[in-house]
Amino acid sequence: MSNNFELPKDFLLGCATAATQIEGGDINNNWYAWSLIGKVGDGESSITGADHYRKYVEDIELLSQLHQECYRMSIEWSRIEPKQGEWSKEGVEHYRDEFRRLIQAGIKPLVTLHHFSCPQWFQEKGGWLSENAVEDFIRFVDFSAKSFGDLVSEWCTINEPNVFANDSYMDGKYPPGSHGDIAAYMKVTKRLVIAHLKSYKLIHKIRKEKGFKGETKVGFAHHLAIFEPFNSHPLAKLGRFLSDYLFHEIQMKGFVEGKLCFPLGFGYPEGEGIFCDFIGINYYSRHLFKASYNPGNLFATPMVDPSISDSEKNDLGWEIYPEGLYKVCRRTWDRYKLPIYITENGIPDAKDEKREKYIVDHLYQIKRLLDEGVGVERYYHWSFLDNLEWNDGYGPRFGLVEVDYTTMKRKPRLSALRYAEICRTKKIQLRG
Repeated sequence: MSNNFELPKDFLLGCATAATQIEGGDINNNWYAWSLIGKVGDGESSITGADHYRKYVEDIELLSQLHQECYRMSIEWSRIEPKQGEWSKEGVEHYRDEFRRLIQAGIKPLVTLHHFSCPQWFQEKGGWLSENAVEDFIRFVDFSAKSFGDLVSEWCTINEPNVFANDSYMDGKYPPGSHGDIAAYMKVTKRLVIAHLKSYKLIHKIRKEKGFKGETKVGFAHHLAIFEPFNSHPLAKLGRFLSDYLFHEIQMKGFVEGKLCFPLGFGYPEGEGIFCDFIGINYYSRHLFKASYNPGNLFATPMVDPSISDSEKNDLGWEIYPEGLYKVCRRTWDRYKLPIYITENGIPDAKDEKREKYIVDHLYQIKRLLDEGVGVERYYHWSFLDNLEWNDGYGPRFGLVEVDYTTMKRKPRLSALRYAEICRTKKIQLRG
């Protein structure tokens, strides 16, 4: 890899967060209820977050100081609709002020509508297994597009539908905590697909009818990992194929093309077409698949390459594999030729020893893609702040900015300052 390279001046660099992970203070969402029954690591709670809901003005100033050009954030559904059918004026005004301040600071907001959390009333109805789940979500989308559409032109409907369905209904990490419920995984995935398709059409319709300024862009954020067989064992290859199909493919076909694939169903529930103006890619790591004779594991078990050293892993033990970002973007571009946003890419690194190199190595893969004509347009580093890493609690430190959870004081890490300079100049030098 060359020690020096540049990104185009019009390539946007920024960072990302999610409401439940950083805001704190909300008692109406399902993750607060989940933490009350001890399901978050170390008995921690979403009620604290990083106190962003109260400190958002300070945080936007910090984003500006770090030369962030774009910012992916989510709005908390339970702050907008704390009880079914009851809309919060305070919640709306809060987010409107946040959007206004971002825009005034020259930072383009990309707003996610569903980032793993939901109101507790929705969860108690059965969540995405409820017969009215899509209808309930679309009502929230309609209200949000009308309430914020004059300020927000770019929307991410659903974050990582595959991770959400898997961790909620297969691995039991997210509410409602089901294990191995493949039927629920499929039903929820199908409803997420349909919710996205309807949301895509609805947001475009509302912004056009209202005459809101700015080009409407609607997409989703798909978690794409590199899946490879550990060896040449037939079951390792079969398991990798099945996992890739059920974790990556059925969502991609549904969200982008509007097509339901087996076993979700068949046909085009909202008509044929393309239902993404951009494809968001969340990329973190590679997983190798080792043969298993257990059909419940789809005949293979994911694992980390046993030959790599600790220097090639992050704090959660995931492999650091920058080339994987090139591979997933190349495949996606070759398939759809749609604009690509890297909506998440980051590393838990409490000592801040690997983050700078991690960023530079992944940006180099983007440079490779751009040189080949692949339409990657943005990079959002995960995350702006240290945050609640869902069921893992506050232990993993993904933030460019360190958060002291006792005082809630913010302190940009050295890697954040390095990234800020890259955002400002688009010039990258690899330092030894």
